[in-house]
Amino acid sequence: MDEQATKPRWPKKRLLWVPFGLTAAALGAVVGISLHAAYSMTKVARSPFEKKPDNLDLKYDDVSFSSRDGLTLSGWWLEACDSSRVVVMIHGANGHRADPGIKTLDIAREMVNTGYNVLMFDLRGHGQSEGKHISLGYYEQRDLLGAIDYVKQRGMSKICVIGFSMGAATALMTAANCKQIDAIVADSSFAYLADIVKPQFSKRSSLPKLFIPVILFVAKRIHGIDLSMSKPVDAIRQFTTPPVLIIHGGQDNTVPVEHASILARASRNPDTRLWIVPEAEHVGSYRARPKEYIAQVLSFFDQALS
Repeated sequence: MDEQATKPRWPKKRLLWVPFGLTAAALGAVVGISLHAAYSMTKVARSPFEKKPDNLDLKYDDVSFSSRDGLTLSGWWLEACDSSRVVVMIHGANGHRADPGIKTLDIAREMVNTGYNVLMFDLRGHGQSEGKHISLGYYEQRDLLGAIDYVKQRGMSKICVIGFSMGAATALMTAANCKQIDAIVADSSFAYLADIVKPQFSKRSSLPKLFIPVILFVAKRIHGIDLSMSKPVDAIRQFTTPPVLIIHGGQDNTVPVEHASILARASRNPDTRLWIVPEAEHVGSYRARPKEYIAQVLSFFDQALS
């Protein structure tokens, strides 16, 4: 009788483990999904160049240089005759130096034709440069600093930077700790990344927003990338030079146009300008108004360097 009385106890004890097992499985699924999402958010699918400078009748040299943390970055050097002025171009996330959406090569041609040397290069994890992950502006500052080291080695004494989206944010954050930049054009920069991550996460993923804190934690712990550190608005408050030309599209659905106004108000330089192109989408101001875009940029650079 005692044996029969004790038999039902084992199934009951086993049932007690069911909630724990389900909880562990759920946590495992959350961690697994977050690992994959964090990897996807910091990894770029590299795409080939559709055009090179010679497609636009531009002479160029293939170059490479080191970022400040030792990655080898690849680029093109477009030389203007007898000039010590240079424009360093920085593309955005998921792009490369010859980004056809931005038309960086067309912009570079205009710069060269007016006497500016141009350095176009791939940020880490993009194009032909080394690196496996991106940090949306934080570690990319080391890439821009490496580019500035490179152009100075080539004898450039007047350094302008034009950046697009993440590249624009990178330029602003770099300027807070670098006195060698004479002028910045920031096209479609965000003011702070946190305001962008949530809506972009919702667009690109079917996951609920409760995953965001876990994904950010995983990105920091596993990949060493703190996406919350990218705050160009804090950077622009810190420097009085260089002046900044802030360009933004009024129809930008990636970075709301309000971010441009926030950056402009935060700037401490009286020569900082704000130009909103009402009909333009994200990094689309040059495509919308190419002649006016070049005129605005060249006028700003010329004034800053005069």
